[in-house]
Amino acid sequence: MLSLPAQPIYQHPVAADAVVPPPHTIDLTWVACTDCAHAWQPEFDVGLLEHIYRQHYYTPAPDGMAVQFRDDFLATLDDFGLMTPRHTLLEVGASNGDVLAEIRTRTGAERGLAFEPDEKNAALARQRGLEVREQFFSVTTVGDCAPSADLVYARHVIEHVFDFDGFFGGLDAVAAPTADLVLETPGLDYHAESAALNPFHIEHVHVFSLRSLAKLALAHGWRLLRNVMTRDGNVIASFMRIEACGEDGAGQGPAPPALDGLQNRMELHRTRMRSLLSHRRLVFWGAGSAAVRLASLIDRAPDFWTDGNPAKIGKKFVGFECPIMSPENALRAAASDAGSEPILVIASSFLREILPRVRSLGWRGEMVDLSGNRQ
Repeated sequence: MLSLPAQPIYQHPVAADAVVPPPHTIDLTWVACTDCAHAWQPEFDVGLLEHIYRQHYYTPAPDGMAVQFRDDFLATLDDFGLMTPRHTLLEVGASNGDVLAEIRTRTGAERGLAFEPDEKNAALARQRGLEVREQFFSVTTVGDCAPSADLVYARHVIEHVFDFDGFFGGLDAVAAPTADLVLETPGLDYHAESAALNPFHIEHVHVFSLRSLAKLALAHGWRLLRNVMTRDGNVIASFMRIEACGEDGAGQGPAPPALDGLQNRMELHRTRMRSLLSHRRLVFWGAGSAAVRLASLIDRAPDFWTDGNPAKIGKKFVGFECPIMSPENALRAAASDAGSEPILVIASSFLREILPRVRSLGWRGEMVDLSGNRQ
């Protein structure tokens, strides 16, 4: 379905003095089942990916920052009628625990259990009073967990899973018989139509359409009940065990999206972005996976790299020498050369959060988003 040469292996910044041995890039390929509209990497290195998930995952942001996806998820749980009194919550891939802590407060749950393999995020989640298991979630790691979790969810995790039998076996071991399951993942329906590169990188072994997500869950005993596609292209879907919901579910989801021509549309996007950004003084606002993939797409690092997360300032990306600067310093430096035409690329999915900050800093130059649209 799609081939992307020389893609960055490490998607998130590291300390400026960190030494990460090569290789730093990899050729990636996704194949697809056109019947269920599911894409996956036919070849991947489990050991490398587990190392990335433990040691090279994203830098936690301060509370109140990068909350766009978080707020969409919480609002969807409300809309689905799932923010009800609970006893035990389980989040698979809990990051720093901010979402789990918030849901625990809103539902009055006595227990908040998290599986989070990244050591820095796991430590932050523990500071929120959560019970954290610093492990990858599977039937072999749930151990003595009783089948008591009445709300189980995984945000942007299912696309990373190597073994679905192990994942759903773990759910069967810890979820109560009438538990609600909620999965969130980048939607192939949305990204195939818009030819957006967002979900296609080394860490995503799979890219799901709603149809393929529903079929996978159904094969493991969970029926689709409700679903939404967020404005950023994420599928959020709720499920119950087949025996608990009877025939009220939505079955296998809608018809699959068309995947023909995705490679050609990606190449057109690459050509357009290179043309737009060539011979310009570049500022990237966003020091995350979207930004480092854009640098790879246009085969050029920005002149200035910045991010609103202060924990990223002074770090760098593996394979790039440009350090991450504070927004104030980056924008001031970019505007200092009167003979250039700087352009600021909002190289992040959190566009709606970043734009007000950019404007408050007085940026007067051109601004575009990841698709090259003017802002």
